[in-house]
Formats: sequence, C-alpha cells, structure tokens
Amino acid sequence: MKIRHLLLAAAMVATMPVAAQAQMRALSDPVVPHPDPESLFTSSDPVLHRNKQAALHIQRNLLKCNEWSRAGEWLTDAYIQHNPVAASGLEGVIYYFTQVARRPALSPCPSLSANDPNGVVAVQAEGDYVTILTRRIVPYADDPTQTYTTTWFDTWRFVDGKADEHWDPATLPPPAPPALDPSRLLMESQVRAEVEQLMWDYVRAADTLDAEAYAAVFTPDGRFNNVQGRDALRAMITGMEESMRPRRESGAVQGNMHHIMSNQTIEVLSPTRARVHYYWMTVFGGPGTSPAPRVAAVGNGVDDVVKVDGRWLIQSRNVQPSREQE
Repeated sequence: MKIRHLLLAAAMVATMPVAAQAQMRALSDPVVPHPDPESLFTSSDPVLHRNKQAALHIQRNLLKCNEWSRAGEWLTDAYIQHNPVAASGLEGVIYYFTQVARRPALSPCPSLSANDPNGVVAVQAEGDYVTILTRRIVPYADDPTQTYTTTWFDTWRFVDGKADEHWDPATLPPPAPPALDPSRLLMESQVRAEVEQLMWDYVRAADTLDAEAYAAVFTPDGRFNNVQGRDALRAMITGMEESMRPRRESGAVQGNMHHIMSNQTIEVLSPTRARVHYYWMTVFGGPGTSPAPRVAAVGNGVDDVVKVDGRWLIQSRNVQPSREQE
C-alpha cells in the first residue's frame, strides 16, 4: 500500500507546475540520526576500522569542528573531489572551508551527536570505501519557517588510512535571477507614461474629428492602415467629418463618437521605440441618448510608436493586424 502511494505521489509531482510543487509537503517519515553516532565508526576488520576511524575524524574534526589546519592528517595531497563546487587537492579544500565558507573552528571539539543538524544515520565500509549517511534539514520553498528532512551521503576512498577521493550528491546552485536595473525600470516607466498620453491624444483627436490634431500625433510618414502621410491622414478625418454631417442632420448618426482602447499593453523596445497592443471599439451615443449607445465596430490593434525630437508619435497604427503581427 505504501509503495502504491509513493508511486502516485511521484506521478503527481511529475505533472504539476513548478509553482504547485512548491506548495507540497514531505510524505516521508523523518530522518532520525543514530543515538550514538561515534559507535558506528568501528569494525573488527583492522583495515575497515582504520578507514572508519579516519572517516570519523573527517566528519567530526573537519566538517563539525572545522579544524582544517589538521586536514593533512586524514586527506591526501591529491584528494580527488567530485563535488561540482569544490576543487580537487588538499590545498583547495582547505582554502574553501577557511577562506570561502569561513567556518570558525570549535574548541574544544565536541563528539558527534544525534542532535547535530547533519546527524549521522549510518556508516558503511567495504574495501577501500566508507560511506556516511547523514540527516539534512531543508526549509520549504514557500515557507522557510517550516522544514522537512532528507538524507545526504558522503563516500570516501581511502589510501593508507587517508581519504584520496570523495563523492557526494551536491549539484551546482541555480543561476541567480537577473538583477533589477533601476535605470531601465525608470526609463520603461517614463516611456509607458508618455505613450499612454500619446494614445489619449490620439483618441481625443479622432473622437472630435480634429483633423489637425489627428495628423499631428503621427510622424510625417506615419500611417493608419493604408493611409500614409500627414496630408492623407488629415484628409481622412476631414472626409469623415464631411460624410458624417448630413447623416447626423438626418438622424442616422446619434450621439458622440467614442474610440475605446482597452486591455492595452505597451512593449518597450528601446528609449525611443515602443509597440502598443490593444483591443479597440468604436461606440456612438452617450448619456441621455436614445436609442441606447451603439457599437459600430470592434477589433484589436498593434501600433508602432517612436520618439522624435523629444516627442512620442505614431509611426504605424494597424487596426487589422495579422496573427503574426499581434
């Protein structure tokens, strides 16, 4: 029954998103250190006993008490290392613990204890190899105030009573998230604020059919779909106003025109270029109009905007983008 539950839990973990996995809690029984760990480092075989006693000194005098000035008593000069964050060689391991980790020495050096955070669980020796299993206490990713336990191992190969090679399950640390660049954040914030003002100026000019103001929010060669250049853009708005006037007088068009841009996101490409993605809607009517306001058209758009001589302008307004352009 327990195996079935473990297989089910493993399948659930494999299919869960990373964020969901961070919320999991350990299903295993806690790892419990041996009540008398130093008693595990003995053997009736003289070679195994010598190797286990050297492993005891490594675990106690070096890893617990940080007496790295004595490391040469139990490690060879070669000391081949298979931990990816540690270099091989006696000098390298001494340098790491004394200059990088800066672990202070304990004096006097106490015996190993079941209360050690990395308490010893078991010691196994065969031939030239000794393996020590220890407890690891790990905080939960979503709540570091809570922890669970798992098992670490260290395996050494001994030559004439000294450790000559070492293995453990360590991996390289994950890459640090990219540092926030305050200057870029400030730049992007300013770009978005200025582009939002540009889009507001655009819709106000369009809704009031102000041809001059409308053309002025575009670059000289700016375009609205297939209409390009300020003269053509100005003529487009003038033509709309002229065609709408008789329809208003006849009652075919009622209420004011409103261009609504929503779900807008501004993609900052550089300090002088940006792309605006949005949904748009053209509505006629307003408070007190009868009949009720009418939606004339809807769609989505992608605008390319540029900063020219300190002013943001629309270079291209595309209210009928293809899927590739969205």
